[in-house]
Amino acid sequence: MALPVYVVTGFLDAGKTTFLNNLLRRRDWREKRIMVVQFETGQEEFSRPACDCQRLVFSQSELAQRPKRIAQEICACLQSERFDEIWLEWNGVAPFSQLEALLSDSRLLRLCRLLKVIHVADAAGIENLLGRTGPALPEQIANSDFAVLRNVRSQNAFRRIARLFTDLNPGIPVFSAIAYEELDQQLRLRERPVTSFFVTVGLLMALYFAARPVFQLLRIPVNTISNVFLGIILQAFPFLLIGVLLSAAIQIFVSQSAIERLFPKSLGRGMLAAIIGGFCLPVCDCASIPIFRSLVRKGVPLPAAVTFMTATPVINPVVILSTYYAFGGDLKMVASRVCLGIVSAVLIGLWFAILPSQGQILSGGKLDSVLCSCGCYLDSRPHTFSGKLSLFLRHSQAEFFSVGKYLLIGTFISALFQTMGKGLFASAQSGASLAISLVIMMAMAFFLSLCSSSDAVVARGFAGQFPAGALMGFLVFGPMMDLKNVLMLSAGFSKRFIGKLLFVAFSVCFAIVFLFSRLGGM
Repeated sequence: MALPVYVVTGFLDAGKTTFLNNLLRRRDWREKRIMVVQFETGQEEFSRPACDCQRLVFSQSELAQRPKRIAQEICACLQSERFDEIWLEWNGVAPFSQLEALLSDSRLLRLCRLLKVIHVADAAGIENLLGRTGPALPEQIANSDFAVLRNVRSQNAFRRIARLFTDLNPGIPVFSAIAYEELDQQLRLRERPVTSFFVTVGLLMALYFAARPVFQLLRIPVNTISNVFLGIILQAFPFLLIGVLLSAAIQIFVSQSAIERLFPKSLGRGMLAAIIGGFCLPVCDCASIPIFRSLVRKGVPLPAAVTFMTATPVINPVVILSTYYAFGGDLKMVASRVCLGIVSAVLIGLWFAILPSQGQILSGGKLDSVLCSCGCYLDSRPHTFSGKLSLFLRHSQAEFFSVGKYLLIGTFISALFQTMGKGLFASAQSGASLAISLVIMMAMAFFLSLCSSSDAVVARGFAGQFPAGALMGFLVFGPMMDLKNVLMLSAGFSKRFIGKLLFVAFSVCFAIVFLFSRLGGM
């Protein structure tokens, strides 16, 4: 059975050795046999613990020059004696990817497995260190399971630092002062995602059946809401998976220099490349957002990236075929949707070229532009194909769950709206003009949050109540920006940028579709 490995990370003089000393002095650890591996020695000396302990110390130069020799020595020690746990104090200025490379040694993989990563930080200086000391610190935080802050002077400081940590590692628990009993619970908690998933599903089902009489009393159509929710999810998740895989491939296998070298430098050619790429990729809006985020991280000019994100879900082959089928082979409807989608996307991109966004558009600021969602600092990526493949899978998983949770929230809200609020807009448009009907259908597209591969079927159902121009607004604006997309964008972009993008997309789509309809195009 593989031995559990617990890693303590933190910058120089953060208090890692002090943390280990306090932890291993506990009386309830007297029966344990512990191996402690240190990759730095600071001012604090490692004191004699209460448990039976063997200690190995390696310098930073050894770590950089002889990682295989280090792995060999650790393996020899593990094979010669019996241990219950391994505690590893990581070097404060070494990237976490180096630790992963060390523990991925085939000999160590057979003997031990990484279980928990604890980040120790000195609250008095952590804010000044982040972003100014290179890649190691943000990458260590991004890969930690929880963080312990020392020397916290006020609740405001704690909340400020906790927000900083969650920007790098969403959902990371941060403790200002933690009882060792509570710490022990955090450390011994075994993560079993499959078991947790089925337990969660079971609890939700039990809650549903318990609350069902109340739902029936309030006349809430829970079954209809569930069916609509599952229908949207089943449509959206395959496309989200495609987008996540493409995003991860761009992020891991395509270098920054390759993007800068191959992507057209001029605004016009860059936007043309975005349109062509959007037409060739059979992905909907759920997939285009992760790819958009990856392109922005890679340094693709924002106008071109915005053009790609807004055009792809409107003009890709799957959407064209679904529109053709939904409207009974009406080529005019298909051509209008594609052409208006391209024109709108180009104008939205030009808007961001003429009036560029101020400040950081990525939610994590400067660190977010160089730190993957999987916690890997881009300058320290592995160079071997097997290492990149492993990072590709890890990045895909992190991106999928990061964006997927917002997709679930957006889909649930959309299902509620489709079931209980659909009649609101249908009654509000009675006797309305083209402009009001267009606004109503665009608002409906935003709240319904349909997948662009199937929204044409829904739009066709409103053909008897709304003019063709209003239907076109539904088909052009909906795939570009809807409630689900806004929530997915919030996983990686600032609120200010998302608000501007929503306003620009709505204004441009309304103006283009309205003018096209008034000129007799519909």
